[in-house]
Amino acid sequence: MSQRGVRLPFDLLGVPVWLDNSFLLVLPLFAYLIGSQITGYAVLLSQVGVPIDPSGLEQGYTPWLLGLAAALGLFASVLVHELGHAVTARLYGVRTREIRLWFLGGVAQFEEMPRGRGAEAVVAVVGPVTSFVIGFLLWWSLPLARDNDGVLLVLSYLAITNALLALFNLLPALPLDGGRVLRGLLELFLPHLTATRIAVGVSGAVAVLLGLYGFFAMNFLLVIMAFFIYNAGRAEGQAAVLHGAFEGKRVADIMTTDPITVDPGMPLEQFVRLASFRPHLGYPVLDAGGLLVGFARIADARAALEGATGEALATVEQVIGPAETIAPDADAFEALRRLAEGDLGRLMVVDGDGRLLGVVGKRDLLALLRDPSEPAAGEEAGLP
Repeated sequence: MSQRGVRLPFDLLGVPVWLDNSFLLVLPLFAYLIGSQITGYAVLLSQVGVPIDPSGLEQGYTPWLLGLAAALGLFASVLVHELGHAVTARLYGVRTREIRLWFLGGVAQFEEMPRGRGAEAVVAVVGPVTSFVIGFLLWWSLPLARDNDGVLLVLSYLAITNALLALFNLLPALPLDGGRVLRGLLELFLPHLTATRIAVGVSGAVAVLLGLYGFFAMNFLLVIMAFFIYNAGRAEGQAAVLHGAFEGKRVADIMTTDPITVDPGMPLEQFVRLASFRPHLGYPVLDAGGLLVGFARIADARAALEGATGEALATVEQVIGPAETIAPDADAFEALRRLAEGDLGRLMVVDGDGRLLGVVGKRDLLALLRDPSEPAAGEEAGLP
């Protein structure tokens, strides 16, 4: 088991499926909760026209086996729900990176959301429709299991639960399907950022109401879901701001040109002093032909000087490490992702020959988010 969970040994419709660690922990809990309430479920189902005799379902391991079957069926239904999203997104040319099952259900991670008018609404609504279809088919199949109370109970439980999950997912709250449908419909008339802000506002209201209901009803799973919806909705709003700021921008548009560079033969003592008036984590290293050979950190240089012995002249060449590079025509979103995953906090922009064109750092990306009408850090409005 890795930190990410367990990946199924096969893909479904070309999509990798991961079982999150939280899913592996919550599955037996769900099985226990369902198995411990077999009699109650039987009584409730009898009241909605599915007569089940619970007396034969309470013996030995039967309740726990039925609970496990119902829990597995529930998550299998969620998986089919997410596959519905993935297949529909593929029709719009969008690839699904993975489907992940976790303790709150499942999520399909797309490379990007479909950007056509109303496309997000179509991809989102397919999920609840899929759950409704699963519920209908299971309910339609109940007469086939009328002679087996255990099978009848599991099928009817899954039929009703799928219908309820479909209704819950249609709540107009991001990141639920209903919230995405709402935003997709708003985008028919409004810009993406405006539609997202409205959807986020509605999501916050739904999350508060859901949380209050869960608290007074002592249903703490709903309270957890409410917190998740509220925070995820805010994250959607922040992502929309980033998308608006970065859309159409390339690395060449935002990089800092003419960065300070050093050569491999520079003495380490001189290199360390460079940080006194040009304070940076480190500097790109260029060879005599102007090609990027790596990145030298100030901290590594200081450590090398402290451990130096004898009269050998220590140079930058001794502390050169790998540089994190990116092409000038790469998307600004790609630069953001690479910076988040990297260790240097900056990317060296190089051409096809390996020549350094500039550097992209976090400040360059943050500058895109600053309102041009506001003064930058260190500036005061009204002063030249």
